[in-house]
Amino acid sequence: MSAWVSSRPWMQRLLRAGAISSRTYSRTSRMSWCLDLPRSNRWDLRPLAVMLTAAMGVEHARGTSTCSSTQRVSLGKVSEFEEASMKEVKLEGGSAVLVHRHQGEFFVTSPACSHYGAPLRKGVSSSGGRGGGPTVTCPLHDASFDLRTGEVVRGPSVDGIAVYKSEVKDGTVFAHVPSEIATGGKHQRVLKAMAKRKSSDSRTFVLLGGGCASLAAAETLRQEGFTGRIVMVTKESHLPYDRVQLSKALDKPVDKLLLRPASFYKDYDIEVLQGATVTKLNTKEQTIQYTKDNVPEQMKYDKVLVATGGSPRKLFVPGSDLKNIFTLRTPEDAAQIAALAQKGQKMIVVGGSFIGMEVASSLAKKGCDVAVIAMETVPFERVLGKKVGASFARKLQKEGVEWFGTSQVRLFRGNETVNGVELEDGEVLPADAVVVGAGVLPNTRFVEGLSLDKNGAIIVNPLLQAENCENLFAAGDVCAYPAVKTGQRVRIEHWDVAMQQGRTAASNMLGKFQPFTTTPFFWSGLFGNLNLRFVGHAPEALDRVIIEGDVSKMEFISYYTEDDEIRAVATVNRDPIAVVCAELMKRGRMPSVSELMLGW
Repeated sequence: MSAWVSSRPWMQRLLRAGAISSRTYSRTSRMSWCLDLPRSNRWDLRPLAVMLTAAMGVEHARGTSTCSSTQRVSLGKVSEFEEASMKEVKLEGGSAVLVHRHQGEFFVTSPACSHYGAPLRKGVSSSGGRGGGPTVTCPLHDASFDLRTGEVVRGPSVDGIAVYKSEVKDGTVFAHVPSEIATGGKHQRVLKAMAKRKSSDSRTFVLLGGGCASLAAAETLRQEGFTGRIVMVTKESHLPYDRVQLSKALDKPVDKLLLRPASFYKDYDIEVLQGATVTKLNTKEQTIQYTKDNVPEQMKYDKVLVATGGSPRKLFVPGSDLKNIFTLRTPEDAAQIAALAQKGQKMIVVGGSFIGMEVASSLAKKGCDVAVIAMETVPFERVLGKKVGASFARKLQKEGVEWFGTSQVRLFRGNETVNGVELEDGEVLPADAVVVGAGVLPNTRFVEGLSLDKNGAIIVNPLLQAENCENLFAAGDVCAYPAVKTGQRVRIEHWDVAMQQGRTAASNMLGKFQPFTTTPFFWSGLFGNLNLRFVGHAPEALDRVIIEGDVSKMEFISYYTEDDEIRAVATVNRDPIAVVCAELMKRGRMPSVSELMLGW
């Protein structure tokens, strides 16, 4: 039985306060062991939904229909749906819907996450609280959706989920679903209503960068009613795409990675200048200079978002200019690496953090002989700690990937093409190709008149607004912002953070005064059977790491603490625990370290 659920003092307090019944608490204790069962059974987290609902207070509303041509279908008796739970119901035509019950109200949604199709029944359904409405959250990537509207609340999804009107009559729950759903059709995704440009609105908002932050900002501006000109400037030849897939699927074509088709930008009057390199941003004159097709251009703006991401760090050692030494940032980079990643090829990865490990995993799956060189003793040491990192080192060994820890590259050997990597201790590793994954540097050299931190990131306030420049905002890798918990200035190179910051920055460009308070959430997949999730922001000096589960079997939860506070949680193959913790952190209900330890 998992101590994580069954012996928590905060659950006991809820029981004593009458927030949940003794029957519920008993059932929670009995079912908590499901976390240690095989994956097919581990997903039943109804007790966690009960816990969240009780902890977050009462706030609920009925769902609304998303289609005028509907059919009334029966979903079952009220007694079949437990309070604070969700249940997938199959319809006669073959489709299914997900039924949520909170505080006696029923919400009916489509059953799959609109991000990558994960079953939402395996995630977390919450009644809301702290000013937020009821939500359902994907178990994998923390994509959260409003149960009333289906719209995205947070997370990496660009589309919402379908929501259908529900009613209770004579003890039976009914839903009004589109006729095509009732007969086996597919659920539609939801896009919040978006404005279009009006000629009478002379404002120009410029979004520098073509990643998820800029796309999220563009969509938010239109969704919030902005009718001025929106211009996205990107040096890439592609429209915004899912960059996190590059290291996990090296040979995936770019058209399969696009977040939105070209027609989307046309439909909503979002101009995209592709292949355009910004050379100067003058904050005083509010002008942007750039080159496109080798022709210099200039544009004046009313407000600007800098979301230009980062450039991969390169190793400035002898031989670094040899052929077949790569960094990974674009689809073109991934395609070049994939072309060389043939069975038996000797591939060297430099860097033992997330990008390096994901690339090593992808290369190993292709049958390459892979070695990883890193300054850390074990993988992920600086982020997850030595004990957790050691478990990944053992996994690398099991998968046939060599790990060279506490090592540095002295030089690359070869004539025109690399054929070896020499380490500082003199050892030489044969190499057909090398991938350097040593982090990124913020792309901000073109910015004039702003305060930058030691890494070159733009220093912003909680509104993601630059210091002493009210018309400039920043998001993503270029953004150094104050953490909501500590006020400490941080820069987080996470896809989800960039997207959330793009949304928040856009709201503040419109004067909404919305501080960025999102709890960081990160995920990684390795070797096809390791799912790593990380939520929160761990202190730089790890005060104490508490591990629950079996590290040797790569199924565990790791809590990162400072004083009596749990600052971050990492899970490996324990979905959706990280999503639950993200929800608790958001609501200010995460237990303290002493509460966590009580009863162990």
